[in-house]
Amino acid sequence: MNIVHELPDLEEYCELRSTAGLGATDASAARTALRHSIFSVVARDEGLKLIGMGRIIGDGGRFFQIVDVVVDPSREREPLTRLLMNELTDYLERHAPKGADVLLMADVPAVGLYQEYGFGFTYPQSISLRRTL
Repeated sequence: MNIVHELPDLEEYCELRSTAGLGATDASAARTALRHSIFSVVARDEGLKLIGMGRIIGDGGRFFQIVDVVVDPSREREPLTRLLMNELTDYLERHAPKGADVLLMADVPAVGLYQEYGFGFTYPQSISLRRTL
């Protein structure tokens, strides 16, 4: 397995998200999203097939958000999510300014994993709100 700091190509990005049950992604929206990444890490198998990824987006100064942490379901028993999170948090610790907020939205089963990386609930100080267009 190879862990590389690069963006996946558009087709493999859309395919991995779909395979992992994150739903279909409009190609134009996905292209724009990838282009606006601050940092991206991918995991590839020996044949260079994309098997996992994670990205950081944000304004590069005050706010950062970890997104698209996804692993091919056939590889979920491997520690890929932790390897990806290690790379993402290492990047943030080296490049994000002191006091920057790092956000992520987690599926409930993954909350414990993210807490291991220092993420905590914002409630009762704040509540995350979302609107999907």
